[in-house]
Amino acid sequence: MITDTDITKIKRALKEDFATKEDLKAFATKEDLKAFATKEDLKAFATKEDLKAFATKEDLADVRVELGEMHDTIDTMASAIGRIENVLDKFTGAIHDQQIENAAGTVHLLRHDRQIEALAVATNVTLPD
Repeated sequence: MITDTDITKIKRALKEDFATKEDLKAFATKEDLKAFATKEDLKAFATKEDLKAFATKEDLADVRVELGEMHDTIDTMASAIGRIENVLDKFTGAIHDQQIENAAGTVHLLRHDRQIEALAVATNVTLPD
């Protein structure tokens, strides 16, 4: 990347007739260029054959279609699960109501038992077990 210092040096060189050796020392040397990747270095990366293993645009389009279909299926399943939840809620509500009614009936029967026993004691009647 060119820095402001480089631009200043270039402007100075352009004002003069030719660049001097000192001016050129600011540019990259052979040693500096050796640090860059060579063609051989780049061959270690993916080749055209390697890239064939990756998905193509058509493959991605097919995946998008399949994902859309899956999304629709999931929506359908979610709707069915919602209906099942409503039915289960109805059943659990009915069971809860029945449990409350049974508890109230038990209390009612216990009260009747006490009343009958009290009447039997008051009238000197022996009740069978």
